Amino acid sequence: MANAAPAPITPRLAAVWAAFCLLMVLVGLQERWYAGQPLAPWPLFYEVSSMLAATAVAVWRWRLTPRDDPWLGRPAHWFWRVLRWTPLVALAFVALLYGMRHAVRAVFGLDYPHQPWPEVLAYEGLKFAVFYLLFAGVVFALRSHQAMAAERLRAERLERLTSEARLAQLTQQMQPHFLHNALNTIAGLVHADADAADAALLRLSTLLRAATQAARRPLHPLADELALARSYAELMQQRFGADRVRLLWDVGAAPAIEVPALSLQPLLENAFVHAVEPRAALTTLRITARVEGGRLVVSVTDDGPGPLGADATSHGVALDNLRQRLRSLYGEAASLRLEPRAGGGCVARLELPAHG
Repeated sequence: MANAAPAPITPRLAAVWAAFCLLMVLVGLQERWYAGQPLAPWPLFYEVSSMLAATAVAVWRWRLTPRDDPWLGRPAHWFWRVLRWTPLVALAFVALLYGMRHAVRAVFGLDYPHQPWPEVLAYEGLKFAVFYLLFAGVVFALRSHQAMAAERLRAERLERLTSEARLAQLTQQMQPHFLHNALNTIAGLVHADADAADAALLRLSTLLRAATQAARRPLHPLADELALARSYAELMQQRFGADRVRLLWDVGAAPAIEVPALSLQPLLENAFVHAVEPRAALTTLRITARVEGGRLVVSVTDDGPGPLGADATSHGVALDNLRQRLRSLYGEAASLRLEPRAGGGCVARLELPAHG
């Protein structure tokens, strides 16, 4: 740590120190005034010279503080490192202070009478030792606070990076899962309707391109997410046929809100797997998106057998993945619920903060 960069002196720190010095000068002058002594010119100079010498020592000590920062967690050792040279620093302070006073008075052709040097050293050295101890305490408090703040920022940055990495991993996991379902759809069309399979492949190509772009960024505009979901829903509708799936889109003009990539597709997938696939009757899927009370509410409603069909205990890979991503992005501010629909069926309801 001997090569640690000197601690910077910020404008705010300099202003606080200047205010402290001014206060000390005023206190010293007040004592002289009470004692009936004149305040200027030399008494004022003596008080100012004391603070100038103290400032020189304070700047020197502050610039050296990074060398002692590794011991902030061991206060006794930190104070020992800082205070062990107090006698020498006090001697240097007295030499600087009285050298300055003698030099300035000599410029005006005056002597500087004072007590014998042993008394000067004892008196000024004791005053300086008290000042130096208090100064060390203040420095310790400031450096400890800065160290804790820096550690907190590092922890927050690490947590954010970890969360982003986890989120990217979860988003990427959606691609093979999504691709598997889409290929199953096309496989079912290849032998039954070649033209439909060809059209489905073109739709899948467009969809995968959009999904790949979306996976590079955890959040994207709601309009992009709705376009992605519409492509997926139409691809699945092509697989089952228009006589088994009816899609109703109630989304209006998408507000300028960013949402997690591939967040609506799992809701649609849940409806196709648990409401459309198990039965031959026509299933109506209604997709809505609106802002309610400062929150974006996106829902997929079906008129099938109910939440999650016959398997009421399984949430599915895609929904579990989505829940983890929501937790990483929003904490408790987002929710995903599957609820029974009045009259039969299921409502998959996703709520997010409506931040633009």
